[in-house]
Amino acid sequence: NKREFLEFAENCRLDKFSENLIVSLEADIDLTGNEFEGIPIFCGMFEGNHHTISGLSIYGEGSAKGLIRYLTEGAVVQNLSVKGKVSPQGSRSYIGGIVGSNAGSIINCRFTGEIKGKDYVGAITGNNEVSGTIENCEVEGEIQGVHFVGGIVGENLGVIRDCSNYANVNTQVQKNNLEVSDITIEALTNSEASYTVTDVGGIA
Repeated sequence: NKREFLEFAENCRLDKFSENLIVSLEADIDLTGNEFEGIPIFCGMFEGNHHTISGLSIYGEGSAKGLIRYLTEGAVVQNLSVKGKVSPQGSRSYIGGIVGSNAGSIINCRFTGEIKGKDYVGAITGNNEVSGTIENCEVEGEIQGVHFVGGIVGENLGVIRDCSNYANVNTQVQKNNLEVSDITIEALTNSEASYTVTDVGGIA
């Protein structure tokens, strides 16, 4: 139930807590109205059993934000749907709906909702490390970011397989207000200029 889930999330502040742990979700959980900043770190197996965690609302300052902030190498999240909004303040890097920063495996998961960040922004995970695998995942909703923004993952260094994106990616980004007097050779050749939006894709 919700109380047990929130207790589990609090215990995951210690990475040793979830080593070799198997978590099995046996019902849908609605987090609406709860102060929840994500599971800090998860090292085990999270089996969603095709249930849904809804009402996810993450707004606090910082980076590596998502239902799970860090999924470690060898850890697995599977058969889970998440609905909600992840829109933190501050640095806003590594922002995802399921996982903030992924080094494990995310399999057969779905995110529906809104993701907003700055760098490394995706509806499943903000970044997928070399050891990371994202397989048979699907997203729907709105995704907004500045650098490294994708429907499934912001930056991919690992494996993405059989995934589908039905979300809008950066379709509401404000129009760049660039004056002719601002154009210089340096501005034209430097894709990281402050007024540009770069590295954006439907999947990654």
